[in-house]
Formats: sequence, C-alpha cells, structure tokens
Amino acid sequence: MNENQNTEVTKLTVDSLGSIPMLAVMEHSSIPWAIKDNTSRFVYINKSCLNLFDIHTGFDFEGCLDEDMPCAWSEYSQEFKAQDRKAESNKNGSEIIVTSYFGREKIMEPWYFPKFPIYNSTGEVLGTIFYGKKFSFISISEFFNNLKPSVVNLTPPVDTFTEKELDIIFYAFQKLSEKDIATKLCLSHRTVENRLQRIYDKMGVNSLSGLVEYCHTTGLNNYVPKKLLREGVEFFW
Repeated sequence: MNENQNTEVTKLTVDSLGSIPMLAVMEHSSIPWAIKDNTSRFVYINKSCLNLFDIHTGFDFEGCLDEDMPCAWSEYSQEFKAQDRKAESNKNGSEIIVTSYFGREKIMEPWYFPKFPIYNSTGEVLGTIFYGKKFSFISISEFFNNLKPSVVNLTPPVDTFTEKELDIIFYAFQKLSEKDIATKLCLSHRTVENRLQRIYDKMGVNSLSGLVEYCHTTGLNNYVPKKLLREGVEFFW
C-alpha cells in the first residue's frame, strides 16, 4: 500500500509540474544556466555556469550587470544587453555565439547562448533565462577568418528586413559581388540587384560603403543567418 502511494506521489504529471521548483532543476544540471531581470541584472547563476564563467565562490553576482562581472566576456556587455531586449520582445527568444575565454582553465572557445523571456501569470516579462552549450564544428572558415574574441548574433538585431534581404546583407557586408551573391543564394543577378536596391532604400543609403556603415551602427555586422551557418557545418552537442 505504501509502495503504491509513493509511486503516485513521485509520478510526473502536468498538474505536478507546478510543484517542481525551477531552480532545483537548474541546480542539479550539468548545463550552465543563468537568469537576469528585465534591467539586465543577474538574479541567478547555477554552479555549472559559475564554472564556465570562472566566477569564484564568494563573489556576489546578484544585482550585477554584465560589465560588473569579473569575466573576460564582460567587454561585450552592450551586445548582451541588446540580446536581453531582443529576447524580452520575442517569444522565440534570441540566440548568440560568444567566443571568449571560458572555464577555470580560461580557454578561448565559442559557446552558444540562447536566451528566452520569463513571464509571470499575467504575461508580463520579468526578465530572461539562458543556458550555454559549447559550440563545436568541423569547419566554419567561410564565416570566421580566425578564432578570436567575438559575439555572433543569430537573431537579427533589427526587424526592418525580410529573411531573403538579410541573406543578401550578410554576403554584401563581406563585400561579395552581386554575381557571387547570386551564385551563393541560387538567384539571378537581376534578382540580387533589385533586392539590394530595396535594401539600400530601407537603410537610407546608396552604396556598399553606406550598407557597411549601417551594419556597424545597427549590429548587423555581427549577424549570421542560422541557415547559412549550418551549410557545410556539423554540430556536436
């Protein structure tokens, strides 16, 4: 009788999910997890994430902004705050790849950080939650010349452009010719030419140099379309 009762108590159901503390799940996870409020201040970091960030016991991270953290990646605080705002405004969240010095050994390597909004019962956004996965690949030289400290945004920082336009912007920023862009995207030269002109109009520029400047100003210089990133790349999580 007691055995049956215990089985019922420990059985996972939809109704029982509300009684499982979210922090308890993260505390026992080997995956790095962290939570920030809607002003980008850290509220919680689990042990795995503390190890990843090389934050030592005794440092009071609660209430700290990214730039306050004693971590190599803190120099990218503006990019992380931009990701916070993007995640808070998008139910699908926001994704970035950060290349910096991670772990207790301080090894420079890329990590993937998807971030999602946290809602209260009325749908108000209270902050964001994110986790980290080491980004492993065979070859990614088409997108990065050398492994160096950086932040790669997998979510468009602006909502001005269509997915097809973002593909062209990505290659145009690398100063590929219209002909080469057409080849990359399996489009006609005329189609790329027309779309590029619409992109210029939206940006309020009339040249490639203007496009490059616009990308630096808006953060599109760090944007990589996920579908392009996956071409010829194998991931091992």
